[in-house]
Amino acid sequence: MNIALIIKSPAGMQLSLYDDSLALIESESFADLYTLNFHLQTLTRKYRIEKGLLVVHDKGRNAVDLSIARDENSFFVS
Repeated sequence: MNIALIIKSPAGMQLSLYDDSLALIESESFADLYTLNFHLQTLTRKYRIEKGLLVVHDKGRNAVDLSIARDENSFFVS
């Protein structure tokens, strides 16, 4: 299972994608949610990800949300 760590802040979004042994695969920054979500869905095809854990740290709310994405359409952050 791949792990996507998304850090949301007023300055933008930071994505770090890890494989099942926690090795960093990809890291990127985004200005808005639309671009981040589009990129997340392209990663499922690029790395053939079938299932992943989405960890979203919202610095503005000081909250962390966890979800399991089971297909391409569930790799989505709101």
